[in-house]
Amino acid sequence: MKVAPTIPESIDHSRSQTLLAQAFLPHPQLGALTFAIGSFYEVLEGGSFGDRAGFIKQILARGEKFAQTASSVTIGAALSAQAVHDLISTIAASNEGVWISNRLGSRVAIDLDQSWVRRQYAPGRYPAFHAPHGWHQDGALGANFMSIPCPCKALLEMVTIWIALNPCGIDAPGLELVTSPVEQLLRPEQLIDSCVRTRFADDLYWKPVLSPGDALLFSGAILHRTHVLAGMRQDRTSIELRCFPAGRLPSRLKGDRFISVS
Repeated sequence: MKVAPTIPESIDHSRSQTLLAQAFLPHPQLGALTFAIGSFYEVLEGGSFGDRAGFIKQILARGEKFAQTASSVTIGAALSAQAVHDLISTIAASNEGVWISNRLGSRVAIDLDQSWVRRQYAPGRYPAFHAPHGWHQDGALGANFMSIPCPCKALLEMVTIWIALNPCGIDAPGLELVTSPVEQLLRPEQLIDSCVRTRFADDLYWKPVLSPGDALLFSGAILHRTHVLAGMRQDRTSIELRCFPAGRLPSRLKGDRFISVS
């Protein structure tokens, strides 16, 4: 069995498109976010696992979305506007915010319609239609894979901030990433695990172990998927924020709601 290596947590920012930020969230903010999101999922799970799609329509604010296969809601569904504002302020004041600006430019915007609160359940606890995420690039957001020719140059310029709210990667599902970026859009048939495994050397796969409040930052070119093993017994909850250059917002996301990071 292949064992993924541990890569250094301190990464050369000038070359890397992946960054691990330990203790990204201060404890008071982490506690408040965990409580608010936990309360939301208590309401959701107190409905019915069998009819969550119907149940969630009753509790979602207007304009917010629910993704049943990922047990996810857009960030504004689970968090107040003030909590979202405070989270963005934390990003703006952080070293990680500088890392993002170095990649995207001095003016950065977060897409609220592509930013999510997710709960990845332990195997054996999946609600109806729930499934782990397969291999994908976040830079593929909104891409039309049915177009001819292949939209291989349609990868979005962006950074994802992936924040763990509880320990993950050992007894709770985490992420697996390929640390070498793919600077073109991969089609669905290229994202099958067997195809990905033959494309990259073993030492490029990374399954980081995260503590509550840790964050992973990566560009839209980074391949990643849910890391889940049959023996995991704990659920994982995370926040995902999608950042874009404010002066070059993607045309295919033009209908989304953006908020500036200042």
